[in-house]
Amino acid sequence: MLKKKNFLRILVFIIILSIVIPQISEYAVSKVKIKKTVVPETVKEWTFMLYLAADTRDHLVTSSLNNTYNSIGEAIEGCFEQVSNYDVVEGFEANLNIIALVDHPYDATHHYGYAEIIQVQFGWENNIILDDLGQTNMGSRYTLRDFIDYCKTNFPANNYALMLSDHGRGYAGLIYDYHAPHPSYEYALGDCLTLAELKGALSDTNGGIDVLFLNTCLGGSFELMWQLYGYANYVIAGETIQVGTVLFHPRDILYALSRDPFMTPLELAQLSFDAGQNPDLCPSYPYNDERWQCIGIYDLTKFPDVGEQAYSLVGVFEGFTTLLLNEFTFNGTEAQLMFRTIRDELDYIPSLFSSNSMMVDLMHFTEKVIEHITEFQGNQDLISGYANTLIELITPTADQILVDHWTRGTTNYENINGFSICFPNTREKYDQYLYANFYEDLDISVDSNWNDFIFATYPDPLEPMWEIHLPEFWEINLLPIDPTVDLHVFFDTDPYEEPLHVGPTGLINDYCMDVELGIEGAEYIDDFLTGAKTIILPATSIMQLSRDITPEDFQVVVNATSAASASKDVILNVRHIKDNEILWEDTQESSIEVGQDLTTDISTDDEWTDLEEVSKPNGFIGPEKHFFEPVIVFSFSIIVLVIFSRKSKIQK
Repeated sequence: MLKKKNFLRILVFIIILSIVIPQISEYAVSKVKIKKTVVPETVKEWTFMLYLAADTRDHLVTSSLNNTYNSIGEAIEGCFEQVSNYDVVEGFEANLNIIALVDHPYDATHHYGYAEIIQVQFGWENNIILDDLGQTNMGSRYTLRDFIDYCKTNFPANNYALMLSDHGRGYAGLIYDYHAPHPSYEYALGDCLTLAELKGALSDTNGGIDVLFLNTCLGGSFELMWQLYGYANYVIAGETIQVGTVLFHPRDILYALSRDPFMTPLELAQLSFDAGQNPDLCPSYPYNDERWQCIGIYDLTKFPDVGEQAYSLVGVFEGFTTLLLNEFTFNGTEAQLMFRTIRDELDYIPSLFSSNSMMVDLMHFTEKVIEHITEFQGNQDLISGYANTLIELITPTADQILVDHWTRGTTNYENINGFSICFPNTREKYDQYLYANFYEDLDISVDSNWNDFIFATYPDPLEPMWEIHLPEFWEINLLPIDPTVDLHVFFDTDPYEEPLHVGPTGLINDYCMDVELGIEGAEYIDDFLTGAKTIILPATSIMQLSRDITPEDFQVVVNATSAASASKDVILNVRHIKDNEILWEDTQESSIEVGQDLTTDISTDDEWTDLEEVSKPNGFIGPEKHFFEPVIVFSFSIIVLVIFSRKSKIQK
């Protein structure tokens, strides 16, 4: 009897550990140590590494664990299958290694995705699964580092290429793992490789990468190139948002490389550049141009002061940004107004730079500085000289950093020249984007004055937004929260008509969520990651809509109908601003659950009601933390053990 009781205790304990330990480990930093080793192969011409983050999301994926049918993941996995089935030539393995780390999305047995390392062979059925890594954070520096180490150790070559395929946000990182925990914000969806992590992964491996392919949006980032010089020789990337068919870029590249594995790194870079303009193996879709929107070859060996270069790009940019910052010493207010005016003139269609990316084209900005040079208070000739030299150094030329650059050539692309750079139109947006205060730690911020220039242009995080455009307005701020919680404003002008509305409609297009701006001049700002949102209401529009001179009310609604997590804190801030001064400001805090709406009425005489619940929750839904369910199981198991022990004592 005693042995039977001990056996049951041990069995229950093992069940507890089997459930709890794997779940808790999901919150540990991903430090993938690849378990399976192979006999190192002989040195070949190329080892081509595919880092394929199919466990990602698109605009149809909301808060569900199930991201199986995200279009980006489907394209990544579909392309990978076609490479071995249709593209590579038989016998390519003699001179070329193709090794892929594929992170698959949700399925019925892997709710948080799972990753495999696969050696590509001729024919899909011949591919070799080298290791099954299980749930893996592709947004971790250590995952990428260990993968590169594994490939270099077991598949040595004269040249190494690395291709990263998934979402990209330029200076704000790339490779977004949907099921990985975000390191900074509790409610953010997924983790990504920051530029510092990407540099760290490459610097930790011996010798860096000969050719780096970025099959992502917004890869042609000046900050990214600055961060990676010394660790990658050539980079193939596009400056703007890209169409989804760029994810099929590996097909044309590996088709050609498998037939001619003796290409030099520059020849391979040139081949992929040509394929971006005129792909042969990219699938065609009705009414969709499968070419890249723009693509460039970046030679990072030309970035620093090396060889016989007359000027170093790093040195010129450092001097240029120092002079821009010095302008504030003459007249800070005039300098702010001038640079903000320049920023307002840097406008692009949403399909090139989304409004929340805070990016501008570097050459376009520099040209605008030259256009405004007579407005500068000092050093006009010196600033103009540095600006012209900078333009010369980033103009596509075979012996400069931007070896070649191509765009589709319509008028929408006339100010797209190869390099984006972060230049927000508000400091507040800059501070909260993606990772808290991460931009200051980038190499470009350490080595130059660009970051200080941004802060000088927008010096106060609490400074009223849009002050140049609006003399008086109300600003409603929803502070960081679950990104799926929405913010709305309703203004009722006629009891027989629908109220005017500012906020998301719930409809989504290829580039962003559809927003209704029913009040003239209103603005809706969403950072799409931390959940922070802002609505701007011009006073002139509100007053024009009023039927008399009495104070008017507008309704603010915080909506959690489709929130990803159950209970969360709401912090709502309201400010009334006139002539750059805050006339009234107040903040309310509350909590909200899935299915609830919280509402408050704000009066134009600067009073507001308490946040109140409009609809009850649809029932209790516990926090969707990965460890919540195991904790319940663990607690239940402890209770079972206690009961079992007590019964055992009674029987004795």
